[in-house]
Amino acid sequence: MGHYTNLTLSEVQDILNIYSLGEVKEITPLSYGISNSNFKVLVVKNSQSKPFLLKISNDKNKNELNGEQEILRVLEEVGFPLSISPLKALEQNTIFSYKEYIGAIYPFVEGITPKPESETCYQIGKALGKLHSLKKESFSNYKIREHKTIGFELPFISNFIQKEDCPSQFKEYFLDIFPKGIDSLINEPFEEGIMHGDLYYDNTLFKNKNLITLLDFEQAGLGPLILDLGISISGTSLSDGEISSSLVEKFIEGYEKERPLSKIEKSSLNSFILLGLFSISLWRIYRFKFGELDSKKTDSYLELLKRASSFKKELL
Repeated sequence: MGHYTNLTLSEVQDILNIYSLGEVKEITPLSYGISNSNFKVLVVKNSQSKPFLLKISNDKNKNELNGEQEILRVLEEVGFPLSISPLKALEQNTIFSYKEYIGAIYPFVEGITPKPESETCYQIGKALGKLHSLKKESFSNYKIREHKTIGFELPFISNFIQKEDCPSQFKEYFLDIFPKGIDSLINEPFEEGIMHGDLYYDNTLFKNKNLITLLDFEQAGLGPLILDLGISISGTSLSDGEISSSLVEKFIEGYEKERPLSKIEKSSLNSFILLGLFSISLWRIYRFKFGELDSKKTDSYLELLKRASSFKKELL
């Protein structure tokens, strides 16, 4: 984790001027964020100081950023309480373009990244259940992108192992964990809705031991809710880097306070926890191994595949 963009005080001031926010007094690079550079910016206007979050995208284009902003706008309008809406610039846009940079500015929320423990999993599960409880009719008039346009769903995972550029270890892990393939899951009509797409515990903020906001809806879109649940559990219900069955139970306990799982979702849950790891593994492959986001993380996808293998053995 870390920031990849270095901005001068003058450059930040130029960006703030797009929003007419005031005079920048201090810039603090933040350590969280993989595909973004994040900065806490202290601004003074009319003798009052106020912090903002400045996000610079490191690997998204403007269309992808606009897709995220549209989802955040929908969540604000339907009254979802755990997302943060970006500020609007003078031209009423939420995305800014400055030199070679594109990004957005948000109100700064004070909070801490929690540890992956029982209460954390319960509250994150409850928050995800609340997001998944949003009825399609509440956002049917909005043009929300499909998750598969920016994330990796089951058909893509299944087809990827046949590609020439598929890393051999990815294929080996997949065939070991799913020797019969995943066609039966692909063909199952699981309920769809708004997915977060990357709700690991480090994409949340807590204050006084209570979850106050969900961060980074960059992978959000319409898709199968059970996959989103699997992704979130696979990166949240962890003990010493491995998936903990007791923490999974707490996560599901919280989730079902807001949205009870269907019978088919319950019976498929463990498979989707595993597939959540393969989905995020592909995200890392395309960003780090095939892309140029961070060469030091080229093989970081293997960490997730090993986690999947350990969880599969625990289930046997």
